[in-house]
Amino acid sequence: MAKYLISLDLGSQNIQIIYGRYNKGNIEIRNAVTAPIPEEVYKDGRIEDLDMMKQSIRDLITANKIKEKRTALTIQSTSIITRDIMLPATERQHLDNMVKYEIEQYLPIVATEYIIDYSVLDEIDEDGIRKYRIHVAAIPKNMVEQYLSLVKGIGLKPIALDIHSNAAAKLFSQNASINGEDLDISKTLAYIDFGYRSISIHILSKGKLEFSRMINLGAREMDEEISITCNLSLSQAEKKKIQEADLNPEDYNELMADSFHDIIRSQTDIWLAEIQKVFQYYISRTTGNHIEGIYLYGGGSRLKGLDKYVEQALNLRTRNIDNLAIIKTAVSTSYFNPRDYINALGALIRYE
Repeated sequence: MAKYLISLDLGSQNIQIIYGRYNKGNIEIRNAVTAPIPEEVYKDGRIEDLDMMKQSIRDLITANKIKEKRTALTIQSTSIITRDIMLPATERQHLDNMVKYEIEQYLPIVATEYIIDYSVLDEIDEDGIRKYRIHVAAIPKNMVEQYLSLVKGIGLKPIALDIHSNAAAKLFSQNASINGEDLDISKTLAYIDFGYRSISIHILSKGKLEFSRMINLGAREMDEEISITCNLSLSQAEKKKIQEADLNPEDYNELMADSFHDIIRSQTDIWLAEIQKVFQYYISRTTGNHIEGIYLYGGGSRLKGLDKYVEQALNLRTRNIDNLAIIKTAVSTSYFNPRDYINALGALIRYE
């Protein structure tokens, strides 16, 4: 039987922890908690203040009486290099060597300075030759060592280091339903994570990760603009945004034609322009590539009406993720919304 574990997601603004397990196609959750990461402690996947980060996680675990030690960690960073490559189908040992050789040939890295891992996404026949389409991730070795030091320093037992694209792909490849609607994994769907400092786009086709990109824009730029225009602190600006902003085109009226909503719409338009570029690049890569729908998650997706605004701008059916049928929660987490925990949920899925 699958064991319970801690899934620890370090985002650009918050720490998210889920205590649960993936068991027989369902995710069972006993606890889910979140807390802000102190300023200047964590930047783009690198821990700037190890002691402060240890203390923040330790306090969160202690306060919520989580006794489990086994921990899977999921992260994101521009220092992590991911690529899709094609290689002849062969045995695992030979494949390991070929992947390391190929990633070193095509990327400006020294392989010994990186931890390289990969997953086989698909097997195809190309001119009578069986080939694997492989997703490769290369993480700086010193970054991995830093995370190991973090987890062990808290007294936990590290069992896996995951990255957000892989965690999301595992979760959304499940036969499940989102918001009460069956998820049609035969379609090509985009999953967009609106984070505090970045926006991540993961495109899955037939239940497999086809493409992933990170945009270095996020909710922080919007909060900073609101802060300056409305003479507020960053935390006050964020609160005003969540409580008062409304992007739903159907709700627009002359009372919303103010500087505050101008900032909201202007910054969102910048996000959408970059997202559209990513979509266009994906579609242009291979004949027949297309996108049939969008799902939104992450803290930035809580902006009221964002889903309707995206749908109108990109002309694609767009929905927030507010319910996943495969999630089974304890009474203490009855008000759990998966939108803020997608990466941690995906990291719970282990195939050991």
